[in-house]
Amino acid sequence: MKKHLMLVTLFLSFLPMAACDDGGKTKAPSLALEEVEDAYLDLFCEKIEACEFSAYFDVIIEDRQGCVDFLKSRSDQEIGIADLIAAAEVGTIVYDGAAAHACLEAMRGLSCAAFGNADPPECMDTFTGTIADGDACHLGEECVSGNCDRGAGCPGVCVPAVAEGGVCEDSGACVSGTKCVLDECTAYTTPVAAGAACNPAEDWCDTGLFCHPTTGECTARLSVGAACEDVHELECEQGALCIGMGQDPKECVELTVVGTVGGVCDFGAGTVCAAYDDLSCAIDDFQAFTGTCQISKKLGEVCFDSTARVLTLCDPTAELYCDLSAGFQVDGSCTAKKAGGEACTDNDHCLSGWCDAEICAEEEELCRP
Repeated sequence: MKKHLMLVTLFLSFLPMAACDDGGKTKAPSLALEEVEDAYLDLFCEKIEACEFSAYFDVIIEDRQGCVDFLKSRSDQEIGIADLIAAAEVGTIVYDGAAAHACLEAMRGLSCAAFGNADPPECMDTFTGTIADGDACHLGEECVSGNCDRGAGCPGVCVPAVAEGGVCEDSGACVSGTKCVLDECTAYTTPVAAGAACNPAEDWCDTGLFCHPTTGECTARLSVGAACEDVHELECEQGALCIGMGQDPKECVELTVVGTVGGVCDFGAGTVCAAYDDLSCAIDDFQAFTGTCQISKKLGEVCFDSTARVLTLCDPTAELYCDLSAGFQVDGSCTAKKAGGEACTDNDHCLSGWCDAEICAEEEELCRP
């Protein structure tokens, strides 16, 4: 996780500007701490536009600002830039704005294959940990070693990082500049070619390939119309998804996003509603899985109309599910997802996404400063 956090922080973007000190000398361009989050998100969204990412982004993101807003809305659900900023503000991390700017320029120049994989040396000094080995930590970046061991719970403890070439279980344990790939802390040099071994957790496959989770090999993405397995979000070529209805064979289908209320949606044909416009498919044909795009239903609103026999999805950004526990003879309404320990009958009912023996599993606790 440490290396993921580091990359999240270091994909910095800001307009270059120079400042002069009292002696008239030009200072190195710098990025203020309070600008880091927007800067990173803007660059990440720029790369989403330019590089091969999941087609799902086309459904939830309309433009650059929409991309930034969406990523910000997810900040409470995973460790990210805001947590690093918080640690810098309390002093467990030292932030270097000039290094951040230099890192920005280096990251912006990376190819799509290298972006997110390579750790440019310019980025190594952007965030520096202050906590010694043996002391309590929440994030790897807080540690002088860069490795916060949270195996026994939160907070964790700073421990020495695994050197390049050493055996590892996850990238968080590896020394800066390396990631845990095929159980070894490894520095990225070049993208992995088709047919070569790869690690799904750190997909270093070249552009046009994906790391197949079953074979463990870099595999060519499939063209529209090709049979697929639905094993990876990048299994199909850019702009397409692996889709199959019921027991029908799955195939790569080009995605079409509908942005108008009343427009036809047809999941099997890849015609989906624009989530970025708060639209969901109101399904009125449960055999074909088709319907029309309508405004997503909110908490307490009817999501299943038992008279019209129409099911409209609840707002996917609001942690809701359509409660049909009373059967299909009565209306169903959008209900808040359940916390760990509450009764459930489906994974979708739980905040954790896991209904175990009709009880919602506990959510994974995020270890935050």
